[in-house]
Amino acid sequence: MQKITNKKIHQILVYSAWTVSIIGILTLLGFANYTLDEKPCKAIEVNIDHVDEHEFIRQENIYAMLKEKNKKLKGEALGKIDAASLERMFNSNSHIANAEVFKTIDGVLKINVTTKRPIARIINYKGESFYLDEDGFLMPWSSDYTASLPVFTGNIFESYDVCYKINYSRSDINDSLLIKNNLFGMYRLAKYLDSNEFWKAQVEQVYIGKEVELVPLVGNHVIVLGNFQDIEEKMNKLDIFYKHGLSKVGWNVYETINLKYKNQIVCTKSKQLLAQKNQRSN
Repeated sequence: MQKITNKKIHQILVYSAWTVSIIGILTLLGFANYTLDEKPCKAIEVNIDHVDEHEFIRQENIYAMLKEKNKKLKGEALGKIDAASLERMFNSNSHIANAEVFKTIDGVLKINVTTKRPIARIINYKGESFYLDEDGFLMPWSSDYTASLPVFTGNIFESYDVCYKINYSRSDINDSLLIKNNLFGMYRLAKYLDSNEFWKAQVEQVYIGKEVELVPLVGNHVIVLGNFQDIEEKMNKLDIFYKHGLSKVGWNVYETINLKYKNQIVCTKSKQLLAQKNQRSN
């Protein structure tokens, strides 16, 4: 018969102690979960992270969504509340980037929401308004809140209802599709403007006609971009011209600043200033 050594006895005792401890912990966790499931929901706490202070979603909107789905949560046993289902409902909202729903041990249902961040407002040829967000998706217009952003107007034939499922941040788009659907180009321009604090504040409107034109907040000139190709190169040229040209001659000397030509900027002087100059010379 094999003799059991003290070392083996010690190992058996340690193993047994760990087994009993694990069983005890699992039992306590099971009891805690059972207790939590039986607890009534005593309160609903809604926290909203308004990215860049854009208040597309407010607490009353969250409560309205719950009411619309007939979600009477207060007083309901926490175990009967499907947090995952609530998250899916909130995340389906076009103004919400992410929603998390969880229950606390003291009977509170917490709803944490992060809103989407728009970078451009679009008004199409029918006068319909919607937004482009930072991730390249469309956001619907809200009658409760209007974001202060560069506005794209003109010959924009795309509509929210037709285009909202497309991600316009895709990098594998060819030139022909860019031309057919202006929203790809608009996203690239809006993303560039959003990345630069000066241009974000300076470009008030983008007009889509035969050519793409930028309308600045300061100055009486119009900036002709031409198309949505080589945006960074064109804007870098404009940045240099602003710093070393307009800063010296004045903001209202030129009527148009044309960036569409390779390696050059073509400017047209203000007709009003030319007329005043002719009057003085006469």
